[in-house]
Amino acid sequence: MLRNIGDLVRLRRVSGDHVSLCVKYLMTRSPQKVAERFIAEEAAKALRKEWCLGPDRENPDFIVTEGGKQFGLEIVEIFTGPQDGHGSHRKRAESETQKVVNALRTEYEEKDDTPLFVKFVGDMCRENLEAVIPTLRELNLSARLPGDQERFVVDKGPAKLSVYVTRGIHNADWYCVNDRVGGVDQNPAERITEAINSKAGRLPRYRECAGLDDIRLLIVANRRMNSGKLRLEERPELDLRGFDVVYFYSFPENVTVFR
Repeated sequence: MLRNIGDLVRLRRVSGDHVSLCVKYLMTRSPQKVAERFIAEEAAKALRKEWCLGPDRENPDFIVTEGGKQFGLEIVEIFTGPQDGHGSHRKRAESETQKVVNALRTEYEEKDDTPLFVKFVGDMCRENLEAVIPTLRELNLSARLPGDQERFVVDKGPAKLSVYVTRGIHNADWYCVNDRVGGVDQNPAERITEAINSKAGRLPRYRECAGLDDIRLLIVANRRMNSGKLRLEERPELDLRGFDVVYFYSFPENVTVFR
């Protein structure tokens, strides 16, 4: 989810001659590091802090300068639902669905580079998805004005799939709405504690590699996706396990600070 956030938002921030420079910049860097930097920058804005992030690195992810002082910042993402040794089940399912959606977008844009915003709602079975590209081509959206919208329903599988399409101008975005709507876990203290514990054992290494005693942890839940719908309604008591500060960022809304 972090790398997708970073790539999407950074590309939308640039225009004109800066686009090619930005794309080249992104292609030479790890998508995960791009996403981590974006999240750190957005967290600083939410906190109304001026953080100057150093170069990409590991152990910890960044050296941050604030008001003449420095601290190390490590970033970790948490998720809702079942998890195992390979991570979040929901996040993994969302990633697999997005791969399918991206493949459809690639197939469409191989013959028509018209930017589209395409939202899928319903049964993402193979039978339904096979009918999407032929239907999109029949709509001839390249001949339409930006902002024009269409909706069609595919009923080839066990249940229906609704597809909402908007003709864009420069940007395009294809995604499955099923993965972005759902209830919010308002008591994620256990998941936050698990994240702190998972990183606490590396604190000596973070301090050694950064050359700093002040090491902080930024825990992120991406609420734009079902797998990250976590929000603190009440402030829990946390054992920070040696971290000077722990931030919980319920992206894109607010940051809770634990000292």
